[in-house]
Amino acid sequence: MLSATLIVRNEEKFLPDCLDSLQGFADEIVVVDTGSTDRTRAIALDRGATLHDFVWREDFAAARNFALDRASGDWILQIDADERIRPYTRAMLDHELAAPSLRAARLRFYPQTGLTAYRELRLFRRHPDIRFEGAFHETIVPSLGRLVDREGGAMGCTDLTIDHLGYDGGSVRKHERDLAMLARQVKIDPDRSYLWWHLGSIHLEKGCLPEAERAWHSGIEAARRSPRRLAEQSLCFTELARQRLVAGASGEALDLIGETRSLLGNNLLLDCLEARALAALHRWHEALEIFERLAAIDADTLVGEFAYDRNILGAGALAEAGLSLFRAERYGESASWYGRAHALAPECLEFRAKWQLALACAHRAGLT
Repeated sequence: MLSATLIVRNEEKFLPDCLDSLQGFADEIVVVDTGSTDRTRAIALDRGATLHDFVWREDFAAARNFALDRASGDWILQIDADERIRPYTRAMLDHELAAPSLRAARLRFYPQTGLTAYRELRLFRRHPDIRFEGAFHETIVPSLGRLVDREGGAMGCTDLTIDHLGYDGGSVRKHERDLAMLARQVKIDPDRSYLWWHLGSIHLEKGCLPEAERAWHSGIEAARRSPRRLAEQSLCFTELARQRLVAGASGEALDLIGETRSLLGNNLLLDCLEARALAALHRWHEALEIFERLAAIDADTLVGEFAYDRNILGAGALAEAGLSLFRAERYGESASWYGRAHALAPECLEFRAKWQLALACAHRAGLT
């Protein structure tokens, strides 16, 4: 038996599609309302969910655990109102979760339109010792790890897919709530660099770059002193490297990229940032080699440790190489890369227009 659990508040815009996607898939839908004043409660009841009330106390983990206590399934699917599952057969999921030793499974997760997928831990066996921790950016990972260390068990994967739509069109509506909660949470857990990354990202969206960079520096220091090596710890490094590139400090960006790799390994965003930095330094052979590798990756099938902007892969990587060369007034080479981008994505009018512009500039310069 599969129970889907949600915590909601004023989600009448998103909730219908979420619950509709679960119909016929989840055996039970548990909705915990934290104080809605719109039609959220009626929508949940109309679609057959069991509805419970929880007095909000600025603690996501507490609300999620309240929902767990009201679920009766063997397995829990954690989902939010602004998410929905893609069509998938229960027979396939049951087969993927059949091993008795399996404690939890990661599914395919698209955090925003325009980004690639990554693996997210959203499915787990209902167990009294598997609980959410953290008032903000709550997670079951610590409690699950303790259970596995004590009693054994395995982690699995499923091709079940969730699309998250809440950040499409921007996330301004969540900024004030998130900013206050993050400010409290980083004091409680200053060693979790992901919190510093999110805090800095909100400051950046609000136009406060100095505050953003201070938060990212704190996240980098947390990563440097941490005995654990987690992929998410690279986020503060990559954001600072991106800002160094914008400021024209390509050498500093390369230093940050090198440190990130030495501490935490590589990822595709680091590759992209390195290619941009190398191009800015006119180290063309190295830069174009990286752009070529990124162009060979299919964003539609990629499921990595991170979600990446689709534009740094495939035709987007070819176009970025074309742009770098165009800025350097290497118009003939730019036209070649833009032409390949257009051939790979003929529906993109931007690539076609830039290809034609590069060709025209090359012609005027006597290069064709």
